[in-house]
Amino acid sequence: MKIVKLSTDHLRVPLGKPARVSLTDPKPAAPDAVDVVVVHLETDTGIRGLGFTYVLGAGAAAVRGLIDGELSSVVMSEDPRDTDRLLARAESRFRASGFAGLAARAYCAIDVALWDATAKAAGVPLAKLLGGAKPGAAFVVSDAATAARDAADAIKAAKPFLKQGAAGVRVEVGGGDVQADAERVRAIQDGVGEEAWVACSADGRFDLSTALALTHFFEDVGVDVFEDPIPATDAIGYEKLARLAEVPIAVGSTFDTRDAFFKVIRDGTIRTVRPDVCRLGGITPLLKVAAVAEAYHVAVSPVRMPEVGVHLACGLASVPHVDCVSWLRDVFGGGAQIEGGKMKPSAELGLGIALDTSAIGKWQVK
Repeated sequence: MKIVKLSTDHLRVPLGKPARVSLTDPKPAAPDAVDVVVVHLETDTGIRGLGFTYVLGAGAAAVRGLIDGELSSVVMSEDPRDTDRLLARAESRFRASGFAGLAARAYCAIDVALWDATAKAAGVPLAKLLGGAKPGAAFVVSDAATAARDAADAIKAAKPFLKQGAAGVRVEVGGGDVQADAERVRAIQDGVGEEAWVACSADGRFDLSTALALTHFFEDVGVDVFEDPIPATDAIGYEKLARLAEVPIAVGSTFDTRDAFFKVIRDGTIRTVRPDVCRLGGITPLLKVAAVAEAYHVAVSPVRMPEVGVHLACGLASVPHVDCVSWLRDVFGGGAQIEGGKMKPSAELGLGIALDTSAIGKWQVK
């Protein structure tokens, strides 16, 4: 089986309600759209693969250009099942300029398409190909309590998913006012109820002393995990925080390389890592992180992309739950379903999703 054609679509999908994700500025503007670059892969056997990546803010045109140019030449005429070899070729192509960043985000779309085609060639859903660890996975509402939403709005957005069995809610913090963050977290915790799991995600916004103080407060109100509380580069700070904190710490949503994950996993200070499929460059590098994490009994919680995350969670024992994010619900047809309080992958082959042709008509960027 050989790849004979690779093409792309670029969609700019409205987010509707503010869905701020990056907290790198004191008062960042909430993006009103997410750019999605979709890859269509065709083989000489008639098997097709579908992949995608997303960009918030600038860079989508550059990502598409990399896929159509440099990265297309990496995989053309190759067997899509050679995922490890093709990742190595892509990383080698960008060794001088660096693979992390836009190149990795672009390759993610290709890598996901490779795995979609590989599972289809094997005649199974992707979750089955990855190991079939469980038929369904717990899911966490990850786009309801964004930093741009007040507590009442966040609770209202999360409630329908909690009624369907969501295990909990992810709350973004770090807006610049620590007291306001604390009050908002308390209000959301009260609003979703004691049975709901709550994670607070800071994207590295706090210094060590503030983060440590917040862990004590989070323990009091029943927060279950504190994600990326301090900058990812502060390894010594994370070691201290993990030793002193009363709330479990998770890290990795902004890590760009596998080595960054390998270090924190082997250091033994963190019990959950948060790899982003897009940042790492696709499913193939994430599987390498997951293998090392499992060896050290560290949980893996992939960031966003439930269209892929449900297969990782149901395929791998080390992935306990899926981020439930509704950004792309009108872009792809098929995919995961919520049944009996669990998110389950489609029984269709591969990813089990298809690009909705109406989405192209509404949101295509020429």
